[in-house]
Amino acid sequence: MSIRTNYEKWYEGEDYYWGTEPGGFLDELIKLCPYTPGKSVLDIGCGEGKDAVYMAEKGYSVTAFDLTENGVKKTLKLAESSGVEVEAYVDDINDFAMDKQFDIVYSTGTVQYLFEENKKEFFRKLEEITKPDGIVYINVFVEKSFLELPPDWDIEEKMWKSGELFTYFADWKFERIDEVIFEDNSGGIPHYHCMDTIICRKVKA
Repeated sequence: MSIRTNYEKWYEGEDYYWGTEPGGFLDELIKLCPYTPGKSVLDIGCGEGKDAVYMAEKGYSVTAFDLTENGVKKTLKLAESSGVEVEAYVDDINDFAMDKQFDIVYSTGTVQYLFEENKKEFFRKLEEITKPDGIVYINVFVEKSFLELPPDWDIEEKMWKSGELFTYFADWKFERIDEVIFEDNSGGIPHYHCMDTIICRKVKA
């Protein structure tokens, strides 16, 4: 197997590279789209599964995919040890296909793996697979001339331009939109990121 991402190697061990604590943004999504029976979630780029498993624990029907086989294996392992089910499998953000809709779709730290020629089609798919009144959460790393490239920057990651992400959701209702610079310690070396984040709702026609 050719390795397109270093995370295939970083996810090999028993330890969880990102830990097992879910992202804080998930509780914000739950407030915007509270669980009721039958509600579903799609995690695009699930890594080792901490966020997907948390949403399954909250009752949602969860589908998740990642480019890394090791990440998907650990997602399934974490789900099993947590007593929940997650439909997890290997797929690529650049050409994934989906034949159902979801109430919540999120992707964190993954959109920068989109090839330039696939961006427009990716966001078209997002609109197609999000249910009316559904919620989408996306973040992406953006380029700032005064910030150095992170030490654990991956093989195919591409920085976005400031504000570029938001242009793909012009017809959606913005629940939150922001750009922040924050310190990170991933890879064991302190560094800074700039990240754009959007939470938006697909307004019923």
